[in-house]
Amino acid sequence: MRLFSKKNIFFICLIHLFNVSYQVETFGSESCDKKINNKVVEWSIKKIKDSNLAEFVNKSCDEAKQMEKMAEEKILITSGRKRGKSLICISDEKDFPCKFIIGNIYPGIDSSEAIKQIYSFSPPQSSQLNETVERLFLNPSSLIQ
Repeated sequence: MRLFSKKNIFFICLIHLFNVSYQVETFGSESCDKKINNKVVEWSIKKIKDSNLAEFVNKSCDEAKQMEKMAEEKILITSGRKRGKSLICISDEKDFPCKFIIGNIYPGIDSSEAIKQIYSFSPPQSSQLNETVERLFLNPSSLIQ
């Protein structure tokens, strides 16, 4: 007498696979931003959470560990775009400015203006008339001190 048919085994495997996938996804989406022990990163995230111009993007525990290792004096904040959305990025490498996405800027808000307002930053005025808009890079460690 067969206890399980092939069909039953298939459904048991499918249910088990779903449970394993769900557990991995739940763990992967866990927010670990409260565990970041980097003064500049913590300050940068808090500014986004306190603003009404952008929303903070939760970080996985792995991302939090990587962000914690960034050298505070090298950290830069800038804007980026992904799939038509304006983002707030943080990095310690100027050649890789969007190493971590820490915020989504709300639609209809200019990304440079959002960064200036969120971080209370006034960029130096250029002495030359410049027709193109340059990417804004903010060094938060200079603002915290």
